[in-house]
Amino acid sequence: MGARKPKPSQPDHGLTRRRFIQASHASEDRDRMVRIGCQSLASSAELIESAGIPVGIVSTGGTGTFSVSGQCPGITEVQPGSYLLMDAPYVNRGAFFQPTLTVLTTVISKPIPGRAVVDCGVKAMSGERGLPTVKGKAGVELKALHAEHGLLEMDVNSDAGFEVGHRIELLVQYADATMNLHRCLYGVRSSNVEETFRIEH
Repeated sequence: MGARKPKPSQPDHGLTRRRFIQASHASEDRDRMVRIGCQSLASSAELIESAGIPVGIVSTGGTGTFSVSGQCPGITEVQPGSYLLMDAPYVNRGAFFQPTLTVLTTVISKPIPGRAVVDCGVKAMSGERGLPTVKGKAGVELKALHAEHGLLEMDVNSDAGFEVGHRIELLVQYADATMNLHRCLYGVRSSNVEETFRIEH
């Protein structure tokens, strides 16, 4: 069996540390552990280079620990993969990036005051890591995500704007398992579509 060749995007040489504490919530203890890990990685790179072996890249961290690992001496690269679209759970893990990925839905039924049904379910967005949230609408909660429908609940005194035909945006919790359900992504600024990106499968 031949040796596996590196992917074109990978450096020919470098040192990386797996991101074991990416899922930890932000805390002083977590940040201390990140700094210890970065120091260990940087020291290892120095030892390797002192033996005459070049270390091109010293890489660690991710979206959740970007603000900490990116400030550590000796680290030349961090690996924030989710920052652009931002999975919602990272907000509670110290990431200062903002969630941007939404699915545009339409209210198709309002059976009783305080409840509305939208035309979006798990065939359009993932509920694997928690239910999506309603963008820009306080006091409204997505209570269930079925195959092709979602159930919204809100205070009966503040359910204006959720009439049949109204469109709302749902903030995606897990981008990885949502993007693969679509064929294109729209880049929107100030309510105007500026770019359309084709999603390759």
